[in-house]
Amino acid sequence: MSALAVEVLASPPEWDGRLVVRAAGRPVLHIGAEGITAPSVPVFAVALECTPDAERAPGVRPWDGPVTKSAICPACLRSLRGEPELEAPRLVLAGVAEALPEPEPDRRERHLQAVPAPVTYTEAPLPDKHAGRPITWSPWKPAPTISHYDPSCEWCGDQDHGELTSGCQGHPGSKTPPPRVFLARRCTACQLMTAYEQVGSELETIAHHKSRAPKDCNR
Repeated sequence: MSALAVEVLASPPEWDGRLVVRAAGRPVLHIGAEGITAPSVPVFAVALECTPDAERAPGVRPWDGPVTKSAICPACLRSLRGEPELEAPRLVLAGVAEALPEPEPDRRERHLQAVPAPVTYTEAPLPDKHAGRPITWSPWKPAPTISHYDPSCEWCGDQDHGELTSGCQGHPGSKTPPPRVFLARRCTACQLMTAYEQVGSELETIAHHKSRAPKDCNR
């Protein structure tokens, strides 16, 4: 049993049966207005789909070559199909500021959370005297990085805000009484501070400032 092959003819193009002309000095083809027949010589009074006023139409001559949709004037095609004319682009003057349209509000549901400011604590005070004699302290300096040593604060766990300072009683060149040397370490994140007196090769605690920060808050 054989199948019956049915040949389907393509539908005729929009310009079928209409006059196709070429305007002088223009690369595109035009379609003559309905009822227009081919003139015997190039003339100017030929109404076109894109220019129905014959007095304004360009000089044309009949075209008997191949015709494709891409070669036809877009305005003629829109007129044949009853499509509206394209809006002319709006000119914007150079150097003139133009307000941009406001963006649409973001209507997606979001749960905003306020980020609290970082908590700061009162700076730890160094002892101004020891054993009845005043102590002269140097400015605080960042603690040096020491290998195989954990610099974390023993209270809050912060690793990056340790500082050291040193102090003394008496003049370093004085022999009576002998000068006394002091050291102090503090965490600027939570203000935990301990001050020591150096006695020989040992360090004896002379003051301790307890932190008010929560335990392990910076770990």
